[in-house]
Amino acid sequence: MAGFAAHILDEIRARVDIVEMVGQFVTLKRAGESYKGLCPFHTERTPSFTVNPKRGIFHCFGCGAGGDAIAFLMRQDRLAFPEAVRALAERTGVALPTSHAPPEPPGKLEELRRVMTLAAEFYSRSLWEPGGARAREYLGKRGVDTDVARRFGLGYAPEGWNALLTAMRADGVGEDTLLQVGLVKPRQTGSGCYDAFRGRLIFPIRDAQSRVVAFGGRAFLGEEPKYLNSPETPLYVKGQTLYALDLARDAMRERHRGILVEGYLDCLMAHQHGFTETVAALGTAFTPAQLALLRRHADEVVALFDADAAGQNASSRLEEMMADTMDIQDLGWSVARTGAFEKSGTLSIKVAVLPTGHDPDSLLREQGREALQERLEAARPLLAFVLDRTLGEDDLATARGRSTAHARVALMLSKVSNAEEATMLSREAARRLGVDATQLWIEAQQLHGARARGRRPDSGPAPSHPAAGPWPSPSFAERDLLALLLHVDEARVQLLAVIEDEDIAHPGLRKLLSALRNAPMAPSEALMADLETDAERGLLSALLVEDRQWTDTLIIIDEHRKRYDIRRRKQRIRQVSQAIAQAQAIGDPTLPALEGELRSLQREAEAVRELALTRPAPASPSAPR
Repeated sequence: MAGFAAHILDEIRARVDIVEMVGQFVTLKRAGESYKGLCPFHTERTPSFTVNPKRGIFHCFGCGAGGDAIAFLMRQDRLAFPEAVRALAERTGVALPTSHAPPEPPGKLEELRRVMTLAAEFYSRSLWEPGGARAREYLGKRGVDTDVARRFGLGYAPEGWNALLTAMRADGVGEDTLLQVGLVKPRQTGSGCYDAFRGRLIFPIRDAQSRVVAFGGRAFLGEEPKYLNSPETPLYVKGQTLYALDLARDAMRERHRGILVEGYLDCLMAHQHGFTETVAALGTAFTPAQLALLRRHADEVVALFDADAAGQNASSRLEEMMADTMDIQDLGWSVARTGAFEKSGTLSIKVAVLPTGHDPDSLLREQGREALQERLEAARPLLAFVLDRTLGEDDLATARGRSTAHARVALMLSKVSNAEEATMLSREAARRLGVDATQLWIEAQQLHGARARGRRPDSGPAPSHPAAGPWPSPSFAERDLLALLLHVDEARVQLLAVIEDEDIAHPGLRKLLSALRNAPMAPSEALMADLETDAERGLLSALLVEDRQWTDTLIIIDEHRKRYDIRRRKQRIRQVSQAIAQAQAIGDPTLPALEGELRSLQREAEAVRELALTRPAPASPSAPR
């Protein structure tokens, strides 16, 4: 249990409200005694992710992920087991002992997070100290309020080559660690490193749990590059992060909407003017992972584009949301032309175009909140916007222009997963192109079929059965036996003594049996801490979330006990038979005793077998409800 006593882990699990914790990341709906939602660990359209509050566990029947609250936090936040335990202990107010055992060395990710926290504190101090006057003056000119700057944790990277490096050395942080998180760069000549950010306004980039994972640095007056960002690191993957998500997610849930902007200052000013559901895409191509983050917290997303970008670059930017690599159908989101939901789990995406010459930052500073609110209210569904841009890129007065537009529209329609939506758009496009809507629709269907045939084999819908992990699927007999042991206490008392690990062929179930044997009186869900891999925890959670009604359990247990008793006797008969053969070969004087034991074993085995055959067959456990 990684150095933590069992009663400590049990106390943490007892205090954690797993529904509330998981609900921070997944929209859950009650389904009987459990809760269901879309799995946060893989993409799906139909909810297969289940949380069982009674047992304090989760399980996804699509990807096989499962475990308790500790396992969920490990997966969600990419934490090692000790990190997850400490985080939940702090959250639940459980005191962890510090004097009875030496503290465990921090895991790699935990150490990197500590370094990023120290760096954020250094940059923040530098902003508010006398040396940060230039940065504070810049913020004043851009209209950023002090409380907003502090809420976003803004900082300043001092001039000079080693300001941060010197401060980190004082905290015992070495150059190798700083290199891992992109805070320093190796010198081109000679040895050593220098600060990656120098003389810049610093924007900490945090994950959904408000932990700093990267930084963005903005130049003040004409320095190049204008923006300098952290490289990808073990903590930070650019396409899997949204700037200010930790600050925006509560407002997104409350308002059922997210606002997507391009830049750091756009995001800051939106929050300052009350649009606290705003996040920024960090200047990357919009990715499926970012879309999944938005979908967890909002029903609708409005993407803001300035007029110039909308006219020149927005079409390609929006095409990223419809690119083949995103595979709209498999992502499980679709865009309604009316902005309404067609099914559970869909995400409505709209586009709001800003006045010429303005970005969100300048519009809010010059015209105020009402101006941006008007644009948000006038936002149009993504597909309608893209259709307009597609038709506007060619001269429809010429045959060549109409032909090119026709092909582009057919390609766009082929990417629309909702047939009703595609039909409505094809009618509108056909009207504007002066062509037959049916023919346009047929061409789009043909392109859709071609794209589907060329789709990667692994891009199809997630399987509805539990993932097998690194093993083949277990046999029904072995699976039912482990389920019986997990759900029925009397089965453990009667059967653990007669079942050996070698009796179970499936490696994963054998691990569960071993964990049960080591803690036969522990609640089944408490075994999670004794399992080493995600696959083992997923297998356990799959067995625990099954809602079985066991009938005639005493008969079932007795049948299992006799079955394994017969198996033990057969094994002993084989052993004795081999010993007899060897004794006969060498004239061993123990031969008569061995022959007597063999006859006795055969009589006992036959008697047990006859009892088993004459006993009424037990009722099978009912299937999971």
